[in-house]
Formats: sequence, C-alpha cells, structure tokens
Amino acid sequence: MFYREAGQFKTSYRADQALFPIRQDQIGIILILIAAFVLVPLMASEFVIDSFMTPILILSLAAIGLNLLTGYTGLLSLGTGAFMGVGAFSCYKLTTFFPGVNIIVLIVCSGFFAAAAGIVFGLPSLRIKGFYLAVATLAAQFFLSWCFIRVAWLYNHNISASIEVPTRSVFGLAVTGPTSAPATPQ
Repeated sequence: MFYREAGQFKTSYRADQALFPIRQDQIGIILILIAAFVLVPLMASEFVIDSFMTPILILSLAAIGLNLLTGYTGLLSLGTGAFMGVGAFSCYKLTTFFPGVNIIVLIVCSGFFAAAAGIVFGLPSLRIKGFYLAVATLAAQFFLSWCFIRVAWLYNHNISASIEVPTRSVFGLAVTGPTSAPATPQ
C-alpha cells in the first residue's frame, strides 16, 4: 500500500462517511476524471474511441445497472445483456418507424421498452429468490437472444439478417446511416 489512513482524522460524522474519506483517494479520483474527460478525447484516435471506449462505456452502463440491482435487492440477474438488447432493438425499430423524431427522444423511449421487458420477465419472478431468480433471468437471456436472431421483423426482414439504420442526426451532424462519417483509424 502506498499510503495509510493514519494522520487523517475526521472531526464530523459526515466527513467520516464520505465516499472517498482519504485525501489521496480524492486526488486520485480527480486525476482519473481529468484523464478520462480531457486527455482521452484530445489524444485518442477515432479507432480507439470507437473500438475500445464506446464498448467500455456501454458495458459500464450494464455493470452499473446490475450493481444497483444487486446492491438494493441482494439478488443477481443473468439477463442484463438481453434487456440491453431489447433497448437497442427498440431504438432501432423506433428509428425506422419515426424517422423525423430526435434520436435522443428515441433512446429515452427505448429505455421504457427495456424496462417493460424487465417487468414482463420480473413479475412472474417476484416470489422467487437467489438461484431461482438467476435461472429465470438466464431464461430471459436465452429467449430474447433467440428472438433477436430468429424474428425477422426485428431486423426489417433483411435477407442478410443485418440491421440497416436510416440516417439520424444529433445537432445537425449525421451519426447513423449511409451519410454519417465513417470511423476510420488514424
């Protein structure tokens, strides 16, 4: 260990219960946040951002959701990936149905679809705990991933079973579709 807690006395209950009560931890977190929000966008190439940082951020969101579930209820869900898939596919389908709506609105609406899928699989599981809840959510994972592959309506009956996203823009900049800027490595 590089440092010790000795010599850093707290004079209030609030200071003792702080998220990072040790001064070195506070400085370390500040340096990490500066590196994440300033250095990475300035120094990283588009390849690094698209190939590494975006999946890390997406999977971090899934981990935070699972952490909240486990922390508040003490239960484990093995269907987190499936519910994220429901959100992704619902955003895709909403984009194809409502091409004039802002993409941010569609992302928020797709969160409600993912929550609805969680409720559909969660309501029958209200009375079960522990291993049985994990098995029920694992069943949701297998069922929903099967649906993502086999239900042709989800990918608009495309013959190659791939998703073709129409052009969407955020603040006037195309972010999806054939007219968006390609992610080229530098």
